[in-house]
Amino acid sequence: MKIHTLLFHLFPLFFLSLFLYGCSSTATSDNLSIKKNTSFDVTNLTVEQYPDNPDIGFWAETYNDIYFKNGDISNIEGFVHKVRFYNVTGDSIIFDSLDLSELIPTIPTALKKQDYLAFISCLNQEWNRNQLRFSTEFFSTSDSAISRVDIARNCLQSYLWEIIVYTNEDEQEKAYAHGWFTFPDTLYHQLFEEKNKVPFSTFEDHMVEWKEPASEYIDLDLLRTVIDSVSIHYKDQSDNMYPLAGAREKKFKEIIYPQSFKNMRDLQTDSALFATFTPPGFYNKKDPRATELGRIYQVLDIKIHEAISQLNQDTIIEVHFTFQHKTKEEVTQLIIGGLSLKDIPTLALDDANKGWKNSMGISNHSFYEDYTAHLTNKTNESAYYALLLDS
Repeated sequence: MKIHTLLFHLFPLFFLSLFLYGCSSTATSDNLSIKKNTSFDVTNLTVEQYPDNPDIGFWAETYNDIYFKNGDISNIEGFVHKVRFYNVTGDSIIFDSLDLSELIPTIPTALKKQDYLAFISCLNQEWNRNQLRFSTEFFSTSDSAISRVDIARNCLQSYLWEIIVYTNEDEQEKAYAHGWFTFPDTLYHQLFEEKNKVPFSTFEDHMVEWKEPASEYIDLDLLRTVIDSVSIHYKDQSDNMYPLAGAREKKFKEIIYPQSFKNMRDLQTDSALFATFTPPGFYNKKDPRATELGRIYQVLDIKIHEAISQLNQDTIIEVHFTFQHKTKEEVTQLIIGGLSLKDIPTLALDDANKGWKNSMGISNHSFYEDYTAHLTNKTNESAYYALLLDS
């Protein structure tokens, strides 16, 4: 079996289609102890500069197009840093002790003997967004309107990060300002090498330049040992429309083709086009992104495996989907493993947008986390994996 790397970017779209009944040298600690203050600029994007912003129409009435000015970062101890952001009026947002350890892509210890899986795991952690939500107990600010701050490592390259601040309006938290900043590259290299004990240069072409990795054979037994298996009954919901709520409602505007559609089946075609997510981190409909969504047109089979994780030795659940392409003689397998069914909520179809959301890869953090959960759910202890394979 080979990983179809092009499809890494399509995994979140799968949940629109089906609902399952039952989404250099190694640094030393001395490098990290240098309490050097490093400054960085923060970019603002106006509506004119970012017309495809999915937050338009959903942000606060007091939203600021031009809010941020710059920021700086200095080491406290190990991976803990003081990070400050300044806005154009002189207000500040300060994280006195921000632990960056889990924001740095991490090779799980269990995979270090398997070069290809170790590489794919680390690369996909970088290629998929991880956005952290901070309540007021974790930061201080001189802007009394701010009720929450999010920091995101976006999916474009190692150094492209974002900050989004929120305010309470109509009993909801709504975006108040959004900034894009470049994380200091030298510090990033130091943190990566301290975390993984390998030179950042080994990954740099792929994690900074988005170089496509090779497709190689995947032995799933390296991830888990199956102890039981059963085929399950399911109902394909593709002839219905997905709930227009949450992120799906905001990003509906990023669908370029088909221009109109009545159900999810209409999207399950290689002709589907979406806005491309481009540097420094925004959707761009002028650069259409081709897809291979025809691969998930017909569900052939769904199996549930009970297994022992080779990543952390826990008993896990693996869901194994098999699809037939809409027009081609191609079979695609989607394997999602490392799951605990007791931790997955049972939801009505109309509430599918409230489900747990994670990306393709191995031991990834989820797309959205609060800061406490982020530090608790450590990459090196995670049994999670999601792979798209051929027949």
